[in-house]
Amino acid sequence: MASKIDVSALTLNPQEATEVSQAIVEQTFVMSELNEIHEVMTGIQMKEQIVFVDQMGVGGEALTNCTPEEQEGLSLTQKYWDPALIAGRLVHCQNDLSKLLKLFQKAQKANPDYFDKEGSQELGMLATAVTESIKVSVNAKVWYSDTGADTFADGGVFTNGTNLGLFNQFDGLWKQIFADGNIPRYTISENAGASYTAQALASGKGLTTLKSIYNNSDARLLGNPDAQFVVTRSIYDNYLDSLENIENTGGNIVVTQEGKRELFYRGYKVVMQNEWDRLQNLYQNNGTKVNLPHRAILTVKSNIPIGTLSEEDLQTLESWYEKKDKSNYVDYAYFLDAKHLESYMSSVAY
Repeated sequence: MASKIDVSALTLNPQEATEVSQAIVEQTFVMSELNEIHEVMTGIQMKEQIVFVDQMGVGGEALTNCTPEEQEGLSLTQKYWDPALIAGRLVHCQNDLSKLLKLFQKAQKANPDYFDKEGSQELGMLATAVTESIKVSVNAKVWYSDTGADTFADGGVFTNGTNLGLFNQFDGLWKQIFADGNIPRYTISENAGASYTAQALASGKGLTTLKSIYNNSDARLLGNPDAQFVVTRSIYDNYLDSLENIENTGGNIVVTQEGKRELFYRGYKVVMQNEWDRLQNLYQNNGTKVNLPHRAILTVKSNIPIGTLSEEDLQTLESWYEKKDKSNYVDYAYFLDAKHLESYMSSVAY
């Protein structure tokens, strides 16, 4: 049973690192927190109805006799939460690590110290990496999941060789958005390019995209104080380039007290989703072009909620040592679904 700590790329000799503090851990990809973009709904573990109450139109006619005219009634529609139960396991067998590796502390005796690594540096490093990977995985599944996922070779949009089991548990937000013809859309022409070069955004296209999304938006969306843009880095950087070419940015860039830069368009916050670009390059790339590399949405958190049983499940691991296998196990499990709720409360570009 192989260890999930792969040291095959290390040169094991007397000069290698001898302490965990000397190991440079790859930085977690900079992500927006889930609750910055989504409302997180908890307590959801099975199919559950979401009811929409449509707004009644203008009513009331001139009374010409003793009986008022009957007006149209109230219309109710529905969608359903249907969360998938997602789980993963990592197994670490200490005996599969090279005996020459000096990175971790050495055991004092064979049983159980050598095999049981609960509380050890190596299990701590593994657990931390898994916890961070769950954040990346949840974001990827929420936006890019597709129950009908296929690779480019089979007529789909996922990179050939992708494990489709990672993405076909439920339909993510982009799949739902693409299928909803009532959501206003601005078409980014560069997305249709046949090569990476042809897909590069023209100068000023980020500004044009945000303006078009805004102009396409329903007044109810624009009137919501929580409305914000969420965009790929390609659009964010292109828009920022446009602002830098203007002598007066008109307050579009604001530096908060914490020193964090925030970008705005017509008073609406523009949130950059670095991970969209990264995920698309990794999982929706055929080697010549990327599937719809430039994407943006203006919406509110409550219109693109995430459903789960408990937020704690998204950061909780179960870890134990199994004497029979002389191996350490790290498990995680969580329920997950995502819903795009009302068409008029979003405006998109892709």
